[in-house]
Amino acid sequence: GRAASASDLYEFRHGVASGDPLKDAVILWTRVSNASGESLKLNWQVARDEAMSDIVASGVAKTDADRDYTVKVDARGLPSDALLYYRFAIGDNVSPVGRTRTLPAGSVDAARFAVVSCSNHPYGFFHAYREIAGQDDLDAVIHLGDYIYEYGLGEYATEMAQTLGRITEPLNELRSLDDYRLRHAQYKADADSRAMHARHPLIAVWDDHELVNDTWRTGALEHGEDDGDFATRIGAAVRAYFEWMPIRGTADGLETSIFRSFRYGNLLKLVMLDTRLY
Repeated sequence: GRAASASDLYEFRHGVASGDPLKDAVILWTRVSNASGESLKLNWQVARDEAMSDIVASGVAKTDADRDYTVKVDARGLPSDALLYYRFAIGDNVSPVGRTRTLPAGSVDAARFAVVSCSNHPYGFFHAYREIAGQDDLDAVIHLGDYIYEYGLGEYATEMAQTLGRITEPLNELRSLDDYRLRHAQYKADADSRAMHARHPLIAVWDDHELVNDTWRTGALEHGEDDGDFATRIGAAVRAYFEWMPIRGTADGLETSIFRSFRYGNLLKLVMLDTRLY
């Protein structure tokens, strides 16, 4: 047999995701597991069919430790109002195939969404995500925030964590960039979460728990002196969010804006707001 190469070790343990669809574009997301220190190049493809034979867009993406080996591609030049499939590859390792949709243009009769919020991993299973993954007629999943919760074991809504086998990673309340990254990774590794993200594009905004409980522009109810500098903590939370979520744009500390809108032809305009840092 052939000699094993470093790329044989790479996996896609957090699945694939897509988000922020436009008429001709969509964000594609994945993460490479088992990478350590090196810069990586991945190939990505978008196709009209699940067998990935009718390719409509492709390219190369780069990632490294500085972005926690997450991969985000703004795939452009796509057909509008199209059901599309996508995947990533590094070496001989190929990600699961994801499914996504671009926005329609012109006259639109209907748009159908699943709307979710407040997904608290240690308090219960993500059955709702599994049900959403099983629906084929959705245009997108809208997540209204609290996609993760920042509490540590023994804090809010963790009473069932050990019984359910959903102990928080890390064990402590989130404060540092590594903390926030680990928690996002735990949520994305959940099988039901992976299933939902692989089937539908996500349109998300944060609420407070992606940051810290009862966050507002200059502080938070549960941020005390022993939690370090507030702006540093929020900057870490925001950076991890942009790394781990299929959202357009990049983190820029407290000045990051997630205001944006999505137009479904002449039917509706979906306006997403930030009600925490602004």
